[in-house]
Amino acid sequence: MAMIQGEQAQDSELTTQAVIYLGPSSMSLLVAEVVQDRIRMLDFLQQPVPMARDIFRFHRISRHTMDRCVQIIGDYLEILKEYGTGSKLSVRLMISNIISEADNVDVFVNRMHVAHGLRGRRIDDGKMTRLIYVKVQETLAQYPGFNKKKVLVVHTGPGNTRVLLFQKGRIVRYSCYRLGTHRTGEAVGEIEYGDDVTELSLLREHMRGQVDQICLDYGGVKGLAGLIVIGQEMQQLRGRLDPTPEGKVACSALVAEAERMSRTTLEQRMNVYGADFAGVDSLLPAVLMTEMIARSLHLNDVIIPGSGYDEEFSSSLIQAEQHPGDLEAEVLHFAGILADRYKADKGHREHVALLCMEMFDQLQDLHRLSEHDRLLLEVASILHEVGSFISQQDHQLHSQYIILNSEIFGLSRDDVETIALLARYHRHEVPANSDPMYGELELTDRMRVAKMAAILRVADALERGHAQRVNGVRAHIRGRTLELELQGVRETAVEDLALRLKGDLFADIFGYDVVLVPQR
Repeated sequence: MAMIQGEQAQDSELTTQAVIYLGPSSMSLLVAEVVQDRIRMLDFLQQPVPMARDIFRFHRISRHTMDRCVQIIGDYLEILKEYGTGSKLSVRLMISNIISEADNVDVFVNRMHVAHGLRGRRIDDGKMTRLIYVKVQETLAQYPGFNKKKVLVVHTGPGNTRVLLFQKGRIVRYSCYRLGTHRTGEAVGEIEYGDDVTELSLLREHMRGQVDQICLDYGGVKGLAGLIVIGQEMQQLRGRLDPTPEGKVACSALVAEAERMSRTTLEQRMNVYGADFAGVDSLLPAVLMTEMIARSLHLNDVIIPGSGYDEEFSSSLIQAEQHPGDLEAEVLHFAGILADRYKADKGHREHVALLCMEMFDQLQDLHRLSEHDRLLLEVASILHEVGSFISQQDHQLHSQYIILNSEIFGLSRDDVETIALLARYHRHEVPANSDPMYGELELTDRMRVAKMAAILRVADALERGHAQRVNGVRAHIRGRTLELELQGVRETAVEDLALRLKGDLFADIFGYDVVLVPQR
């Protein structure tokens, strides 16, 4: 989606959208005109809020911070009144994913709703990785030569660092580490150190374990063309690091800046770097983190994009709302990479996914699941047999374990847990409240899992022999029976046998017995 700065949009479908975003150290307001695939920014405002300091130091949001957020939202809503005349205005309150680590998150969200009627929507890990992906694609477009090479992208976030390995423009590996600029700054900030050397040493030691893990995971990548670092702090500091016209910054420049910064007080850093009280603690950790990761990978420089981080991140929230399904192909691509890692039968998994999607689409009026559920079911189809890498016996349990302990690009933790449950229930046992992971779900989520598991079990039964006998299915509801006409199959004995073991859940959930018939 294009971001327009100057020209006036002319279209009858034009709408005005506003996003109030509560980030780790500020609350911002972006107002934009949206028409088709184009955004024209009208206004961008920002006020400091010590959200990350509260969460990473005290594990809860203070009453003072809540009061400040209420006041800032009220001020923003007053400003938005002048945009509400003569156009359709939508206002959304989005909240950084770090808020999930606050013990009183529900109290905070309720306070914002009571004060202003806005229901804050948390940006979960899945949406965060998708937003990062959009940012990365925009950055890679500035370096056309990278589209044919291996490029490592590091996002230095407030609570976590995400690493994405791109090869020929596609993600081939993704990892998330509990290493963040604010998390580190607040952890070490509580310690009273007496000199700059002690501060640098403490920060390096605090980060060393996670940096070593990044090196272990990505140090063996051959033919790496470069390392791109994106993040609020590094893009803010870029101009002080003597970048080349291409945006390259030498590691020696990072070391020198870290040493200069460590010789100043926090008050001096606020003046020198134009930082506010809520974000100053994260500057030095960001510089050191970037330098340590680059050095551990035996690189002498990094590339830091020159664009503004805050405004582009806020605009990407609008873009994500306009095209929420744009990145589904990347999610499925990454799921395939994960399945390959555990030697899952490619022909079988792709065929089960095909049958699942055909049944899902044809039975939409029956199951009434969402498009996002469709994506989760397709990912589960791709990954349902990864547990065979450990053992064929009870491989559904091993699949659940592997999925739960894997990062799946573009999906939230709740999504990953749903997929793990689907993999568990694709054979033998059916969903039961006695299973703690399933039983702890809300009723609506339990039914979602049960419906998707029922479809997956039938599709897997139709591909029992791993021979791709069934070319497709045509679903017909006749009375209390669901008739599945199997394309390319003249007799259904093999599939009937498998369905006796796996079709019971579908009958229980939907109330239809499944009957297989050969292609007419």
